[in-house]
Amino acid sequence: MIRILVMITLTILIAWPPSTGRAATSMPVSDTISITADTMTSDPVTQSIEASGSVVLKWQGMDLTANRVIYDRNSRILTATGSVTIVKGDDILRGRSVSLNLESGRGELEQAQLNVPGANMTFRGEKIVRESEAEFTVTNTELTTCDLPDPSWKFGADQLKVNVLGYATGRNVIFYIKDTPVIYLPWIAFPVVRERKTGLLFPRFGYSKSRGAQADIPLYWVIAPNQDAQFNLDLQTRRGAGLGSLYRYIRTRGSEGAVGGYLIYDLVKDRWRGQISQDHKEIFSADMNLRTSVNLNSDRSFLGDFGEKSGEYNRQSSDTIVNALKTWHHFALTGHLRYVEDYYSASNSTTLQTLPEAGLAAVRLPVLRTPLRFDLDSTISNFQRESGPSGQRLHAFPRLSLSGGATGSVHLSAFAGLHLRGYTAQDTAGRAGSNDGSLLPETGARISTTLVRVYDTGGASLQKIRHELTPELDYRYIPDSSQNRLPFYDYTDRLIRSSTAWFSLTSTLGGKFRTEESTAYRDLSRIRLSQGYSFEGSRRDLLTMVDRQRPLTDLVLESETRLHDLARLTFDARWDHHRGELSTAMPGLEYDDRTGSFAGASYRMARNNLEYFEARLGTRRFRPWTFGYTTRYSFDRGDFLETVYTAEYRHQCWSVSLAVHDRPGNPSFSINFNLAGLTSSAGKQP
Repeated sequence: MIRILVMITLTILIAWPPSTGRAATSMPVSDTISITADTMTSDPVTQSIEASGSVVLKWQGMDLTANRVIYDRNSRILTATGSVTIVKGDDILRGRSVSLNLESGRGELEQAQLNVPGANMTFRGEKIVRESEAEFTVTNTELTTCDLPDPSWKFGADQLKVNVLGYATGRNVIFYIKDTPVIYLPWIAFPVVRERKTGLLFPRFGYSKSRGAQADIPLYWVIAPNQDAQFNLDLQTRRGAGLGSLYRYIRTRGSEGAVGGYLIYDLVKDRWRGQISQDHKEIFSADMNLRTSVNLNSDRSFLGDFGEKSGEYNRQSSDTIVNALKTWHHFALTGHLRYVEDYYSASNSTTLQTLPEAGLAAVRLPVLRTPLRFDLDSTISNFQRESGPSGQRLHAFPRLSLSGGATGSVHLSAFAGLHLRGYTAQDTAGRAGSNDGSLLPETGARISTTLVRVYDTGGASLQKIRHELTPELDYRYIPDSSQNRLPFYDYTDRLIRSSTAWFSLTSTLGGKFRTEESTAYRDLSRIRLSQGYSFEGSRRDLLTMVDRQRPLTDLVLESETRLHDLARLTFDARWDHHRGELSTAMPGLEYDDRTGSFAGASYRMARNNLEYFEARLGTRRFRPWTFGYTTRYSFDRGDFLETVYTAEYRHQCWSVSLAVHDRPGNPSFSINFNLAGLTSSAGKQP
């Protein structure tokens, strides 16, 4: 009997842990909580567990580490002290001590720090209260995206409410540069995560001679995952206050678009001025789509006064275009509308508008079981203008073609077709004029071949060069026919008598490159030389309507050469034999090291039309500085059209950029500040 009592007593002592002493290093507290520590004790009376020394607690995906932890099973209150760190997902909380309710998830950390890696943002405060998994309240706080402990800038506030999935908001906020207070803000709100969030973006400041001092205050609005909008309050000391807007959206099947506008009461002109723009792509199906581009301005000088981009303030025209397309296997149906505002003409009253045009095309349609193919290009157009003849035109060009290979790699093709044109015309007053038409045949033939040779270079990198020569002979014939009685809307209305042969020779070089990892094939050079000869002695020239008694066309050279993997040279030119001079010349050189440094230069010349030089440079080699330079010089005007200097200084947590625009009669500059994680771009298009 005594032996039995001794065994029962030993069993109870072994099964029931003592109130003090060494315990197991790991203890499952419940189904959702586990604790690992150097030392743990359990009190069966108070139902509490005390752990000390390298404590690790795991609870619902959260990891807590501390020097000492006390957990009350009854109240489910956990108290931790000494180098407390709480990690949940990407969010990290650090503090001197914490009291955490594992029932509700609410916790309080003293002398704490909250890191949100997704936004590269840090909050520090006397106390951080964890309201829920994503919501925190920070008292007597500082926040920054700079590296600690000595941030370049920070915001200080009595209290901030932080949602790591959304925003941080606070009142009575002071912005500091280092430890110097700079700006007081009665209220602030900004996104904590990197995803697109609604909120104010950092203002942009600038000055121009025509608009005075400027401040652009943008507000970004996330409407839905596939929609966003931005509104800009544009303050100009000389012109007044303008309001800009841009709404962007994405629809099903890749359909997308944007609608924007700008409105200002111009103090200089003493009237309202504005702009509306819209771009839309609607994909109904794989074979049917609609595209629109609307560009309308309140007056012809609006872009010159308010156009911000270098390509807008001196644009030649603004076009509003609507295109619809439906395709089948061999057919395509198109609808087209175009309204043009021509800024180079004295008035837009004589500008021809296409309102609208419909087209039907057939491509390589088999003709019964013969080798013949049927092609068709046809349009019916309605032309309108305020001053000058208007009317309608039907143009159809049906043709039969035959193609095939011959001996070796020689390719032959020929076609015969008929230009059918019909017109109805109205005079300036809209009265019906004469109806007329024309039938004019056109035939042609083409022969070409391809010669290929491969050379072994024996190089370590460039192993082989493939040289391809493609000579081609093309002949077109259109008989003589008087067309002076027909209206003139575009070159379709004047088909010049032609019996012209074109000869071209294309040289293409390609290389096989060996790297340590793989083999790559790259184009090295493409050069095409072409010239035509008119047997009738007249031809249509690039810069003149008709060039008579000069049978040789311009000699045309088109080339693109890859000088290096990072450099490309282009050269297009036309040489006029009869005048002994260049008709056009367009050389260009581009370099891009793919690390942020680039250079480019180009020259554009068209005889008696335009001549200018353009250059651009940019580099990031002087980090943290980035410099840029672009310029355009007009030889016609003997002056620079525009020169832009840019400089950006980028720090780990902030940047400032300066742009100086030197335009004739209207120099300007702009300054843009960016606090990383707070004032960066609102995000990509939805």
